[in-house]
Amino acid sequence: MSQIHEARIELLRRAHEGRKKLSSISEEDYIEAIYEIEKAYGFARLVDIARILGVKPPTAANMIKKLEKKGLVTYMRYRGVRLTDSGREIAERISEVHEFIRSLLISLGVDEERANIEAELIEHFLSRETLEKLRQLYDRCIVESNVGSAMEKV
Repeated sequence: MSQIHEARIELLRRAHEGRKKLSSISEEDYIEAIYEIEKAYGFARLVDIARILGVKPPTAANMIKKLEKKGLVTYMRYRGVRLTDSGREIAERISEVHEFIRSLLISLGVDEERANIEAELIEHFLSRETLEKLRQLYDRCIVESNVGSAMEKV
């Protein structure tokens, strides 16, 4: 086997190590859904969470129990689910990442609906380091674009 193939196989192995994060990604999806529902209605009902995420209510209930054990939500039967301060902190970070990726995609010419969908898919997979590099690039492009626009007006 060539070194190129060996290197590619090693990259595949390392990339798929990220699949171990799927549990936390799923947790992040729940936290994000609860956050948005809470902002709209003050609390999140299991049926609403399940409907948004495309799962059955018992599946949502199981995840809510896991999140409650981790101290990220509180659940009161018949009263709904609320994020704890820790859960809200995670949700706000996810929301910020989503908004940045959405804005970046729109600035590249992606239509708003597609940008929202793809930001939702991307937001859980980029490392903080990669996000920071993208932010720096985005900021540089915006500054250069603004300088270029200002120069054209002169």
